[in-house]
Amino acid sequence: MGKGTATKAAAALILAAIMIFAIPAGAGSAATTQPMTASQPKTYYFAWYDSLPQDGMNGDWITLGNLDNATAHVEVFLGAGQSPRNTFDIPPHGKWVVSWANEIGGPVRVISTGGQALAVTQRVIYKNSFNEIAALLYSNLDSSYYFTWYDSLPQDGMNGNWLIVANEDSQTADVQFFVGSKQVGNTTYHIDPGQQIEPQFPGLIGGPVHVISTNGKKLMVSQRVLYKNSFSEVMGYPQGRLDKAYFFSWYDMTGDFSGDWVMMSNPGTSPVNAQLYIGSDPNPKQTYPIGPEQSVTPFFPGQIGGPVRVVCTNCAAGENILVSQRTLYKNSFKEVPGTPPAGLDTEMDYGWYDNRQEDGFSGDWVMIGNQGVGSASADVYLGQAPQPSDSLTIGEGSSSNSSLAGMQGGPVRVINNGGKPLLSSQRTIYKNSFNELVGLPRASTGELGPATPDLELLKINTYWASASDYANRDLSVDFRISNEGQEAGIKATLDSVKTDSGVAVITSLPESLGDLVGSGGYASFTVKYQIPNGVQSFLTDVRAHCYDNEGNEYYYPAA
Repeated sequence: MGKGTATKAAAALILAAIMIFAIPAGAGSAATTQPMTASQPKTYYFAWYDSLPQDGMNGDWITLGNLDNATAHVEVFLGAGQSPRNTFDIPPHGKWVVSWANEIGGPVRVISTGGQALAVTQRVIYKNSFNEIAALLYSNLDSSYYFTWYDSLPQDGMNGNWLIVANEDSQTADVQFFVGSKQVGNTTYHIDPGQQIEPQFPGLIGGPVHVISTNGKKLMVSQRVLYKNSFSEVMGYPQGRLDKAYFFSWYDMTGDFSGDWVMMSNPGTSPVNAQLYIGSDPNPKQTYPIGPEQSVTPFFPGQIGGPVRVVCTNCAAGENILVSQRTLYKNSFKEVPGTPPAGLDTEMDYGWYDNRQEDGFSGDWVMIGNQGVGSASADVYLGQAPQPSDSLTIGEGSSSNSSLAGMQGGPVRVINNGGKPLLSSQRTIYKNSFNELVGLPRASTGELGPATPDLELLKINTYWASASDYANRDLSVDFRISNEGQEAGIKATLDSVKTDSGVAVITSLPESLGDLVGSGGYASFTVKYQIPNGVQSFLTDVRAHCYDNEGNEYYYPAA
């Protein structure tokens, strides 16, 4: 991708016999991230650290992988202290681990002083369970966060549910909590800079959960849950990253997985509809109406497959949903947030990998899904090895997994050099517990994309927009084209869409898509195809272009 001439190769868009009646999804608005330079220090946050054995904690490690080609100088802070607890240098594509015995407190700050991008995670052993979460980069901090659900009912096996809120601003933060439409706890909590609170609301269940600084201060928010003898932590979802579509690598409610809920929340004030898809089945499981500030919790006994996709079918401009996956494996509990389109990338990273079949670990799989148009090839790199440890070919809309027997180390990089947006997660079995960690895209590690505009195409949804469209065989496909480069893509235009098998494009082209501002800026568009009777699949070739600030032209796909 990048500057060049358009290729002649067509990308495959496989369509089965689809009988979906849906409302066309609304167009997305351009999303932006805070500008960042290569040499600017990068700061990563966790809400809390706890290695006290009396709390049941048997280990708490901060793992750091240097994703850069230059040595990274790193400082690690605990709490409001101004002096680092640890300082060290990590060689290019090398790793480091920080652990403090008998320590508790927060927040944790990790600073890459020279601006090298890091994959930073926190790995916790609680009794006989394992949990890992990724740090939140400073540029992604927000004053408003959401969770899909809160549950502190003892009869559900929940032994504790804490919302940990740290103030990462320079002034006192005024914070309020809402579950559904109701405010909970004190009217307002006042949190000094560098401090945190850990409120609990016993006997409360419901969602969505909203944590907001009413005076606009930057927060770091997570939810920590004790379920029976297991521990799970999930980061709060920044409001600025909410979207209309979300993806998961896998769904499993078979064997030792006794529960798998796809939690869908509507944080807005208008009712919305959401559809859920599992694997290659083109038919949604169901259309779920979700009322204002309410959640639904579908699950599917006996179902296994992936990837999973949840799409809001009637969200207007400015309306979004939030989706997470809650899983019971044996006697352990885990929650992972859904990945929005902005979280898909041509590179996904992890801080650590361990598949040695010892120390309690009995399985470690890196799940990789292809959410682009056409097949994708993914290479998996471990640590400083110059050659990939594994290479996979993944069909459009499909998932595969990489399991490196007997190997341990970090960082882990999953790379597609053909420009396809990847979805990735790492699923780990530790003793009788299960953990899933969503891969980090470049925007979450501080790794910068190309300096010039860089176009990437994602297919969001395929459907019949109405009963009459179904009768006429007029098929709608929602796409999103994003700019993964640092420079704005000016005057983006959908140039042409070509097909085979007698399929006709009935959308008027070319179509102006506006400016794709900054890394992650995007435009949504819908292409309508007229499908002849008997056609079950066809090839489509989507082409677009944009300009940089100097008037140079950039294409999708690139040469």
